[in-house]
Amino acid sequence: MSQPAAGPTVGIIANPLAGKDVRRLTSGASPVSDGVKIGAIRRAVVGALEGGASRVLISGDRARLGERALAGLDSGHAVDVLEPHGRHTGRDTQLVAAQFCAWGVGAVISLGGDGTQRDTAKGWRDVPLVPLAIGTNNVFPFPLEATVAGFAAGAVASGAAGPEVVTSQAKIIDVTTAAGSDAALVDVCLVGGAFVGARAVWDPSGVHEMVVAIAEPASVGLSAIAAAVCPVERDEPGGVHVRLGSRDGSQATQCSVRPAVQPGSYADIAISHAQRLGFDAPVTLAGPGVLTLDGEREIVLHSGETAEAAVRPDGPRVIDVGAAVALAQRRRYAFGPARTERRTGER
Repeated sequence: MSQPAAGPTVGIIANPLAGKDVRRLTSGASPVSDGVKIGAIRRAVVGALEGGASRVLISGDRARLGERALAGLDSGHAVDVLEPHGRHTGRDTQLVAAQFCAWGVGAVISLGGDGTQRDTAKGWRDVPLVPLAIGTNNVFPFPLEATVAGFAAGAVASGAAGPEVVTSQAKIIDVTTAAGSDAALVDVCLVGGAFVGARAVWDPSGVHEMVVAIAEPASVGLSAIAAAVCPVERDEPGGVHVRLGSRDGSQATQCSVRPAVQPGSYADIAISHAQRLGFDAPVTLAGPGVLTLDGEREIVLHSGETAEAAVRPDGPRVIDVGAAVALAQRRRYAFGPARTERRTGER
């Protein structure tokens, strides 16, 4: 498929690996089944078409989530499942997001946790996005009903809810090393070790330093460490830089916190430094160690190597689902101003 047919189009990205990493085995959380994802895709398709989309494109994968979601669904010829890219990693999500961007897709629904949303943004940095929380760490995405999430995406794609009115640009953390650049949506952490390994970080005792864009007190995960000492809401400018108990013991502990670092798990964390960051203020992270991006090990820093991390304001354009639905409904159902009738005897 070279490009979608003309007309307002919604793209759906479903990560078959979301909610199934090693952190689910080391915490009190249950894995997210394929059945949950299939049901969410199906409901999102129904919502997108109801919201005004004339086409829906679904990412392909070896679990055939899209095909299974469409089984028995009467959607005519308006929905296509793309051929999978076949890497079975986050790179698949990046590639399909880039396809959606090139094809002029009007809005994207991404089903997964922070890692999936990050991969979506890596493929299309300012994607008009509805991030659905179906992962292990869900700081960036929202726990929304897929039916109305789909409607909102369809309304934005069709122009019934203008993106300039119902979207806000999220923050993103740019990471630069001698080897290249990368990005995260929630946090960048320097952890101990010399290899990527299982990727997901489940032991917070190895965390040395972090730059966080979203540090909300109600979050679970590594960003909850920063939230305990210096909260930063998702719509606040900038972020926070936190150092934990130093590797060589040279830095004194300023305080000790006990955040929810995993579902069903709290941990004692020593903090030696915490400081608010403005936009575009670079923080140098020095090796040896491994950089995690939104909770997954990605970049090895050897001794003498450094990386710079900076919070910037030009990430995905996140769709306010409630605002998009309300605006589309106001335009669709042209009622006059509501009137309250007086009861008998009232003046």
